[in-house]
Amino acid sequence: MAIPLRLRLPRNPLLTVLATAALVETAWTIYIAWRLPRHYVANHWDLAWVGLDVAQVIMLLLAAWAAWRGRALLILFATAAGTLLLVDAWFDVTTARNGGFAQSGLFALLIEVPAAVALFLITWRTIKELANSIFVADEVRGVPIRKIRFARRERAEKSSQP
Repeated sequence: MAIPLRLRLPRNPLLTVLATAALVETAWTIYIAWRLPRHYVANHWDLAWVGLDVAQVIMLLLAAWAAWRGRALLILFATAAGTLLLVDAWFDVTTARNGGFAQSGLFALLIEVPAAVALFLITWRTIKELANSIFVADEVRGVPIRKIRFARRERAEKSSQP
């Protein structure tokens, strides 16, 4: 079943939205870097950390499920899990106190970052296999992933037929 034309997002509006979001986020980052206090006591600190770890577990389980079932959703779940691992490593290291900095840094360098890289490699390999699968047009098969682009969709001509 073809996707109705109104549900397709053309490239130019997508580029506009993404570029605008990046500019707004840049301005926000500069503002909070200037305004945030150097020291802040947070309520529910434990909930924030446990929530991040729970999100990691869920994404890893979903990635395992997608790999087991041979689903292309592995791309999404492995990317999300790898990203969450990098975020966890960042916060572990940047929020570590004096004695915990070395432990956090070692854990990040020896476990979290390599695991994230492995998940990103899984994502890359899955995309590559998907691009070369039997469901892909012959002109795309064998083309390097970095050269595959979204197809431009022509606007449907309005038919004068009722």
